[in-house]
Amino acid sequence: MFKKMNQLKTISGKMAPVKDLMPQGDVLEFFSKLTDAYTESQITSREIAAVQAQKEIIIQEIESKYELYHKVFDRLFDERKVAITKSFEIIDKGLASGDRELIGMGLQTLSQVVTTSPFADIAQLSKTLNKKDTIIEI
Repeated sequence: MFKKMNQLKTISGKMAPVKDLMPQGDVLEFFSKLTDAYTESQITSREIAAVQAQKEIIIQEIESKYELYHKVFDRLFDERKVAITKSFEIIDKGLASGDRELIGMGLQTLSQVVTTSPFADIAQLSKTLNKKDTIIEI
């Protein structure tokens, strides 16, 4: 308690020059408000840091999903490209050899590839891609 009294006397002594400019009660109120403002500033800084950390996590998740979707769609359309190329090779062989059956088979295969949409099962694909525990081989 003696120590506390000495601290108050020291503070009162330091406030003596200010006493002429501002009454002692106002000085104490000013420092109290200043302390409150500093505390609020610290809380706000922590909240901003937390929001920024959440933002970074969300951005990383978006980037990861983008990369995954990009790879999936690249593979999906690569497979279609290969199937279309193979169909044209069959058609070309049929034309070169005059084999109508081969031409027909090539056209039928090409027609199936072209008429089916890679997005026909987009809802299922989207559900699969959004599952956290699903392993997708690309």
